Amino acid sequence: MISKRSRKFLPFIFLIVLAIGLYWATQPFDTASNLDSSVRGSSVNGLAPDFSGTTVDGENIRISDYRGKIVLVNLFASWCGPCLAETPHLVEIDNDNQGDLIILGMNFQETPKSISGYRKDFDISYPLVLDPEGSFFKLYRSVGLPTSWFIDPEGVIRYIHNGPMTATMIRKVLDDIRAGKQPDPFTSG
Repeated sequence: MISKRSRKFLPFIFLIVLAIGLYWATQPFDTASNLDSSVRGSSVNGLAPDFSGTTVDGENIRISDYRGKIVLVNLFASWCGPCLAETPHLVEIDNDNQGDLIILGMNFQETPKSISGYRKDFDISYPLVLDPEGSFFKLYRSVGLPTSWFIDPEGVIRYIHNGPMTATMIRKVLDDIRAGKQPDPFTSG
């Protein structure tokens, strides 16, 4: 049994335990070998954290290798329903590419075999990057699938979209970036 005198301290003890729990919950829990540990997370108008990976074809890529072009990084998985709905729109954009755009499909922790099947099913010609450890997901601190990051030619993230996008929305964001405007896929003109 707790005495009356001790009960006065229960709210303080609760707050201390809560504060300790919140502190530990906000601490980074993982580092990956191919990440620059000084850069974690991504935000609009911030420099895109660099990431290196290997495509399903065995090509080594770095996001920074594409400076001078607009880069659309799309985090996806073949089991993700919204990703399945979005992929034909990405393929359409890639097929209509004006030459100033690179689309990188960043796969979330799947085997090369499943990614190759996905590529074949959708006739994808843009690079599909393997990420078996989920390092990109952790580095960019994605909140779900699909997520798209639009990176301008200087390497600055201009827009982040969580959820599937249509070709119309993607075109609007790309047009805004090309015009030097803050991208907004939900407005006209």
